[in-house]
Amino acid sequence: MAVLPRHRRRYGHPNNGPYPPPPSPNHGNHGGYHGNGGGGSSGRLLSQQSALLLIVGAALGYIVTLNSGGAPSDRAGLDEIVKNLERQRAAAASASLSSRDEVRGPMNVLQDSREAAALLRGDAGAGANHALPTHRRASADSQAEDVEAAPEVAGDSEAEEESADEAEVSAVGSPDEPQPAAAAERKEAVKAAARTHRTYRETEKEDDDLSEVQKRFVETQRLISTQSIPTATNPHVMKTPALPDSKRKKILITGGAGFVGSHLTDKLMMEGHEVIVLDNFFTGQRKNIEHWMSHPRFTLVVHDVTEPIMLEVDEIYHLACPASPPHYQYNPVKTIKTSTMGTINMLGLAKRVKAKMLLTSTSEIYGDPKVHPQPESYWGNVNTIGPRACYDEGKRVAETMMYSYKNQNDIDVRVARIFNTFGPRMHPNDGRVVSNFIIQSLQDKPLTIYGDGSQTRSFQYVSDLVDGLHALMNHGYDLPVNLGNPDEYTVKHFAEYIKEITGSGSEISFLPATKDDPTQRKPDITTAKRELEWSPRVSVKEGLQKTIAYFSRVLEESGEIIPTGQEASKPKPKVADEA
Repeated sequence: MAVLPRHRRRYGHPNNGPYPPPPSPNHGNHGGYHGNGGGGSSGRLLSQQSALLLIVGAALGYIVTLNSGGAPSDRAGLDEIVKNLERQRAAAASASLSSRDEVRGPMNVLQDSREAAALLRGDAGAGANHALPTHRRASADSQAEDVEAAPEVAGDSEAEEESADEAEVSAVGSPDEPQPAAAAERKEAVKAAARTHRTYRETEKEDDDLSEVQKRFVETQRLISTQSIPTATNPHVMKTPALPDSKRKKILITGGAGFVGSHLTDKLMMEGHEVIVLDNFFTGQRKNIEHWMSHPRFTLVVHDVTEPIMLEVDEIYHLACPASPPHYQYNPVKTIKTSTMGTINMLGLAKRVKAKMLLTSTSEIYGDPKVHPQPESYWGNVNTIGPRACYDEGKRVAETMMYSYKNQNDIDVRVARIFNTFGPRMHPNDGRVVSNFIIQSLQDKPLTIYGDGSQTRSFQYVSDLVDGLHALMNHGYDLPVNLGNPDEYTVKHFAEYIKEITGSGSEISFLPATKDDPTQRKPDITTAKRELEWSPRVSVKEGLQKTIAYFSRVLEESGEIIPTGQEASKPKPKVADEA
């Protein structure tokens, strides 16, 4: 819609069709044009006001005469004039209720003349009324401020209502005089303002009472946002720095409530990143991440990786999969699905959001190796239909998918082949060598060895593994990397070593060997040293001491625990009552 210039809208233009004629010199509504037509109620009101101005002039002239020394010939005549003026003022105020102005007009002049006449008549309340503002259209906010200034407002609700009534009576006039509708509305506005002020004061008092509680709450929230909360599983406080948005990453860890995943969560949180843990709690435990549950940059998502999920992340650490033989053999089909479908879903997510992805593979892909130690170039010796195949082959297929997505979709991938790892937060019933031997030693029960104990293993502490995963993710090398400790032990020697550290009187018991159990396992970590500048820093002895202290606390909490054997079982701790 086009908008005409102001002078053309008001007075017309010969090139734009007929327009209303220009206003008459008096600019009144009888002869002028003001956009919505002349005449109407506004015209009649101003006509009445013009007539009233004439009457006011006469009254003021009469007042001037009185001030100059003259005396009225008829006191009743003056009273009649004042009453007539008041009636006309009330009628005019009612007529103008729909178009209130804040500009001082004829009605204000009438009020001035009424008060002046009342003063001449010697009215007792005239002085008080005259001292009040004569602006009849004062806003409810201004009147509320007057009420706040009155001493009665500080009292109870009845005193405040009376104060509001008195303020309104003083502003409008004597209660005996007729009150227009506008005055009644203003009276209600004053009362509402008084009630609002009282409510505000009450709320302010409640705020004062809660201020200390709120301060403590804010301080607690601030503290929680900078550190972990000490728990029975993790009694140590870990600080979390605040990184700028440009450096803070949003990182997803599948299987983040498990043994290795929870320690990786700690490292990333302590770097100041935002961490999302995804876990279905098949082998993971909520207590492993409980110390982060209240942190604003930590999120737990209970979800199975075999089902797709939509998230926005920068990096993905894909750890989800049972890793101990009894657990992954409990449901071999589910184990294969986790390694295959779970990896496909995570790769699809990485492709969609362009995230970097790391897969935790395993030394099990080497099977029962014929090369010792095992380098990344060794293709392995695996029984594809044996009891371990669901885990071994699942991880081999997962590696294949990682590099297929890399080659076809340009996904930035990393693959870590993890060797035997131990440390706090291991599941007490996972059936692994370290956890079984420690639990049996602490309870002075026989240490069970499957086979003659000549098979070899290499054990690394969990913090070294986490450092290796972090280094691999943040370096540019994208081929598989072995992460393990080359410090090799026979299983029998390792059992005797744990007995010595714990001071246990347990005996060593030999049981039949399990099928497809590798005879030797030792990593070649040349690639990790060269490409990641990584090597283990925690000795086996130091790591065992920390792990033994952890399992001692677990036994105190849960009582006697019966370790899991080599048979397939669900990851649930067995106590003596369930034996």
